[in-house]
Amino acid sequence: MAGGKQTEITVLFIFLNLLLLNGACTSSKTTDSLYYTTNPIQSGDIILRKSYGLVSEIVVAQLADTLDISHCGIIVRDTGNVFRVIHSLSKKVSEVDGVQICDLEDFMNESRIETVKVVRFRNSPNKIAESAVGYLKRKVPFDEQFNSNDTTALFCSELPIQIIRTIYGIDISNGDAKPKFSIFLNENYFDEIPFVKCIKSK
Repeated sequence: MAGGKQTEITVLFIFLNLLLLNGACTSSKTTDSLYYTTNPIQSGDIILRKSYGLVSEIVVAQLADTLDISHCGIIVRDTGNVFRVIHSLSKKVSEVDGVQICDLEDFMNESRIETVKVVRFRNSPNKIAESAVGYLKRKVPFDEQFNSNDTTALFCSELPIQIIRTIYGIDISNGDAKPKFSIFLNENYFDEIPFVKCIKSK
């Protein structure tokens, strides 16, 4: 009985958050007024999002973060000048296990656009992109144990955390075993990049 009550509270919490997010842009409460632009972004930027489906809702509920986010990745620009995203996914939800790459457009198609944020680490984000490509080439698997002390496998937020720790010697997670996505909004390390735009209704 207690478990059922907790589930009801969690579902209500998620529903209220969605209402607040949808109402934050315009009075129409639709995502039709939102769009994204690649003009300000660059390789090494970190993209945060909430996607659709039960798994995403579970991640958000378990983290109990101030951000309605369930996944993240690192933006890279390929030799054809196309923006792509390197990220880590479990084989339970993906055909490829672990660190993988997709087009930014595909990443956005799976995202709730009202939740998407892009941030830039203040020290040379290009190095972050280069390191992410290295993890991609090594085909690092997904960390099903969510063990931040084991870098032989990486969960999604662990990828940029580990890269920044390795390159700059900075632990943006402050040693948290289950870091929240809101650490990427720490103004001591990151600038938020205007990526999702809102068309004002008349």
